[in-house]
Amino acid sequence: MLLALIAGLIFSFLAYKSNLFCSDQILSVGILKNFEAIQILLFALSISSLAFFIEYSLGDAVINVKPFYLVGVIVGGLLFGLGVGMLGYCPGTLEMAIGYGSIDALFGFVGGLAAGYFYILIYPMALPFLGPNYGAINFYTGNAVLNTVLVLAFSVGLFISAVALQSSNNQIMTIED
Repeated sequence: MLLALIAGLIFSFLAYKSNLFCSDQILSVGILKNFEAIQILLFALSISSLAFFIEYSLGDAVINVKPFYLVGVIVGGLLFGLGVGMLGYCPGTLEMAIGYGSIDALFGFVGGLAAGYFYILIYPMALPFLGPNYGAINFYTGNAVLNTVLVLAFSVGLFISAVALQSSNNQIMTIED
């Protein structure tokens, strides 16, 4: 739990310093003008994947993988992308923007909660349209050494990807541009 708290504090600090609470910052990623937000997310995933694996290995965390529905993932991804494009915020940056005083983020947050609740209500009726159930896809094996190698390779790969995205061309594209 302490590792997760430390990783969260580091991520929050980097997100604040990079102005991830500004919709222009997120939208500039979408038009491939600025990769700073992607870098921060890759660094955060790298650190948090290691922290989670340590907690999982110590028995302090549980993995509960949900079934994989291909059509559901594609439709969900499209809806997610539409929401990010319309608002200019990711779900995590919405809370930061609300804390900063953004009213549009507040409406987006309430809309996201309402949409999630609506999906819970219609899930039994939507289930046949989500495509075939491919089951819970999980890369953890019963072998502790193999699990460790997989997590380390994943974490290092994310870290290297974040460093590779470093560019002096990172620029925020404002909506007026």
